[in-house]
Amino acid sequence: MRDFIGELQKKPYATRVKILWGATAAFAIILVVIWSVSLKSTIENSSGQPLIPQTSEDSNVSQEETSFLTVERTETTGNTLKIYFNLNNQTDDILNVSKIADIELTTEGGTLKPTKMTDRQGLTFVQKILSHTQNFGILTFPAANGNEATLIFNEMFLEKNPEALLKQTIELDFSKLNQDSKVRN
Repeated sequence: MRDFIGELQKKPYATRVKILWGATAAFAIILVVIWSVSLKSTIENSSGQPLIPQTSEDSNVSQEETSFLTVERTETTGNTLKIYFNLNNQTDDILNVSKIADIELTTEGGTLKPTKMTDRQGLTFVQKILSHTQNFGILTFPAANGNEATLIFNEMFLEKNPEALLKQTIELDFSKLNQDSKVRN
């Protein structure tokens, strides 16, 4: 190889330029041939089916039957009521969570709006829950009167079908939910 390069260096400048352009053209032709063969095999192997499987609306989980929200327990301290909840998205779609203004707690004394919605670490609760994911949170309300209430999450929707708004309603019995949580090992 050193001898070949030495021989090229001894040739006149015009000859070296011709050899350079010839080698460049040869490599370009080789690349175009490889690209066209690759493109031809890609076209022949394409079946028109998408690479990522698409779920149809019929095979998706029925939105009316899907229950995303569960309440684990409640805690009353001073003038606040904390509701420990979790949202479990078992669908193949992203769940958009209700905004704090779209959540209400209906009790004997009237309708209450939450003052804040956080995760269990005290950070702001997520706005979107990915598919097959569960998120835990705490809703903080002013103290509620009575032993029973209805928690309503309005304006939830799945990312693929934002027109279909979901509403989740849960009946709460504070006497059963005020019990201390059991420690898990």
